[in-house]
Amino acid sequence: MTEAQVHIGKIIANRLGEFDKPGVLSVRPGFEVTGNWLTGRPAIVVTVRRKLRRMPAADLLPENIDGVPVDVRQASPRKRMEVTEPLKYAAQLRLAPDTGSVPHFSDETTLDAAHPAAAASAHAQLAKVAKPELPYSAPPGVPLTPIGAQATLLLSASPDTGWAVLKQFLAATTASLTVGMYDFTAAHVAKAVEAALTDKRFDLVLDRPALNPTADQTDDDTVAALKAALGKNMSQAWALTRMDKEASAWIYPTSYHIKVAVQDSARIWLSSGNWNNSNQPAIDPASNAADATTARHRDRDWHVVISEPKLAKVFEAYLRNDLTVAAAHNEPPQAPGAPVPPPALPSSSTPAFQQFFPTATVTDKITITPLLTPDPGIYTNAIRALIASATTSLYMQYQYIELPKAVDATSQAFIDLVHAVIDRQNTGVDVRIIMSEYETAGYLEQLQGMGLNVVDNVKIQANVHNKGIIVDGKTVLVSSQNWSTDGTLYNRDAGVIIDDRTSAQYFQQIFLHDWDHLALKRAASD
Repeated sequence: MTEAQVHIGKIIANRLGEFDKPGVLSVRPGFEVTGNWLTGRPAIVVTVRRKLRRMPAADLLPENIDGVPVDVRQASPRKRMEVTEPLKYAAQLRLAPDTGSVPHFSDETTLDAAHPAAAASAHAQLAKVAKPELPYSAPPGVPLTPIGAQATLLLSASPDTGWAVLKQFLAATTASLTVGMYDFTAAHVAKAVEAALTDKRFDLVLDRPALNPTADQTDDDTVAALKAALGKNMSQAWALTRMDKEASAWIYPTSYHIKVAVQDSARIWLSSGNWNNSNQPAIDPASNAADATTARHRDRDWHVVISEPKLAKVFEAYLRNDLTVAAAHNEPPQAPGAPVPPPALPSSSTPAFQQFFPTATVTDKITITPLLTPDPGIYTNAIRALIASATTSLYMQYQYIELPKAVDATSQAFIDLVHAVIDRQNTGVDVRIIMSEYETAGYLEQLQGMGLNVVDNVKIQANVHNKGIIVDGKTVLVSSQNWSTDGTLYNRDAGVIIDDRTSAQYFQQIFLHDWDHLALKRAASD
């Protein structure tokens, strides 16, 4: 928290009565927003039920107090619930920005001096889940260390060519496919898996998140159909997440968020995107111009297929270990109930793409670093070093950056990553960050308060699901780790750092296209 925010907090505490106007919900220190974008100017942020064009003079809020501007914002339905019914809000378990969470501010106060953020924390509700925690254990003797070897990489992005690549990858399976996946609800992907794996081994560890708004079917439906088709050749277990009804213990607090497939112990498909219609739409706009309109409503994700047996065997060992551990703690299947409804989130579209990018193939001796969470220190140490290595440019594209509700020992390693980005910014590196529409004004204010130059270095692009970093145009991260405490430290996620200029340049051209043509300085209110 900056000195200005501390000063504003004291003003609010001393003059709280001046905000006692009809419709006012809460008051907090923050930053002024003008034209749907931060100005960087500290302000008193007042959240109201509804902004009106005309009000009686006696009901108007002051334009400023002690020289500090008063920024009045209309609360979204979720923000209104967080402030007025915090326990009801928490009970919905909206755990992240993309599932409906709003930013929590510990210094936000209501007019009766209550602080809603603590009561609204969904994590407080999670703690009530009566299920034992199982210590995480990695497969023995399988180090997560850089691998330098001759490798072939097939690079792609969605919505451009992602499905064309995945379809080819699945069809090329000759003996086995081992998969760890968060969401598998696209019928076209399930049919491709079924067609590719007849009389072949299929191992699957799957989470069961809230139903994606674009889903053809539930994850349970997908599993049932594949088991019926593949029979004894398929082994499947539900990931050990805290909320899964068929897991008798938990390892991962909120999600088994990985997106990895290992084919024939020799190749891996790794992505930021799930096997759902949002991340893997059945379109190919790079080859079919008629798909361009649909692409505007689908997600930006990066993917890589890596042909390198040593790396493939590392990921396969982890996935099969996950399967063994999960299967030992899966309860007998329960009678199916009504599926969890998708979050009530707004649909959005990007501006028109200026171009779609075909795939690229790279064959060379390349150093690739596997990154898995929650393996202690593996992700955070490698990413902190990657960021610190930037001397000219640091480009990041993430669905969101969600700072922890409280900074303590359990979240410090993630906070250190954000500080590493700010350090590069302050040394003159060209820092650019693209995030999705879920990074609302409040989340941006929190980053501004830490010292990130949100005003100049951040843009918002609808339908970003990516989690990627490019450093100096020569090294690239492709991963599934969201930038949150759970995403970088505690959930199961996977990524690779690829130390190869050609690969980095491939994804950099896509990032710069998005920065120039699809991303805007425009943030939604909370």
